[in-house]
Amino acid sequence: MVELLALKHSLYRLYHFGLRLAALALPIPEPHVFHGDHAIHNWLHDLADSECKRILLVSDPGIISLNLHSPLLNALNKQGVEVVIFSELSANPSIAQIEQGVGAYVQHKCDALLAIGGGSAMDCAKLIGARVARPQKSLRQMQGLFGVLRKLPPLYVVPTTAGTGSEVTVAAVVSDTDKHLKFSINDLCLVPKGVLFLPELTTGLPPALTATTGIDALTHAIESYIGVNDTRYTREKSEQAIKMIFAALPTAFHQPDNLSARTEMLWAAMYAGQAFTRTSVGYVHAIAHQLGALYGIGHGLANALVLRAMLDFYGSRIDVKLTQLAKKVIGNDSTAAQLRQRIQALLEDLNIPLHIKQLREQDIPLIASQALAEAHPDYPVPCFMNQTDMESVLHSLLASHPNSS
Repeated sequence: MVELLALKHSLYRLYHFGLRLAALALPIPEPHVFHGDHAIHNWLHDLADSECKRILLVSDPGIISLNLHSPLLNALNKQGVEVVIFSELSANPSIAQIEQGVGAYVQHKCDALLAIGGGSAMDCAKLIGARVARPQKSLRQMQGLFGVLRKLPPLYVVPTTAGTGSEVTVAAVVSDTDKHLKFSINDLCLVPKGVLFLPELTTGLPPALTATTGIDALTHAIESYIGVNDTRYTREKSEQAIKMIFAALPTAFHQPDNLSARTEMLWAAMYAGQAFTRTSVGYVHAIAHQLGALYGIGHGLANALVLRAMLDFYGSRIDVKLTQLAKKVIGNDSTAAQLRQRIQALLEDLNIPLHIKQLREQDIPLIASQALAEAHPDYPVPCFMNQTDMESVLHSLLASHPNSS
């Protein structure tokens, strides 16, 4: 049994090596970033070149009710572009919701997509585009790598949270509510054509959401860095992201109207996205996806809840990389222990709980098995977990655990 498991892990590493080569060889697109005082004006000029007549604006009900979309809506209307609003999506967009969006796009004969929101809106818009491009193929059939392989309609995104990195990634996540799980679709064509950084749209974000989306970006950068598929490029992007998050996230959390901190967080989330879209993520995300699917926990919060426990599980096995990272983001004489303390202090400052109140002990075996099924073989994790390991980590997150508070 032990020999069989060792063989399986060796095959996983061969697969990871293949993914690494593919990431180095494949031309991963980079969206154009419209930023600064003339971001909207410059974007409209680009949109005019694509001769867009009718655009599907994908957002969530909260953003629409707060009229955060109105500056872009008014600008588009002035340019003669008709806007169709689709906001029937939740924090974890489902297959059914995406199909509703496809219906709206087709019914109104749209020719471009604009997502305003966090990762849910951006992922939803990506997958609407994928279904429009591949009308005969279901989302389940697109699951995994390169299941789309078609050019999407022009897709532009406006992040209103700084965390998911979806604006630069090749991935989109969807909830399969029938099976109570999430799955991802990964393809080069899912990278948006353009992204608008409008930090003023992020100032109304509740502090808790500022915190959890920021930790989502931090998790992307850390998991990219400690995984076995890191490269010089991804390490540099992760280092940039983490250094900026340590500096800007507490400010954005405690001073919501600080535009400088908000802008820094938008760039940090993008850098983290550029890193993990080439290296993938790890067990933190594998668990977080299951928590989102089973309990409806927001993705950023789920990552924030799991991050500490996973770093504790890895222990000294990742200290070489954490030391290297500490020297880059804290100072030349810094250690892995100091970096762990810095992460811990940040989580405490942001009021991230030590336990998951929704987590039920009877659900742990299922969550563990589904997280392992997601992670293996796709995620190039620094070391491999088994069912017992995964259940142990989850038990440490129970509200009844002795270390919980």
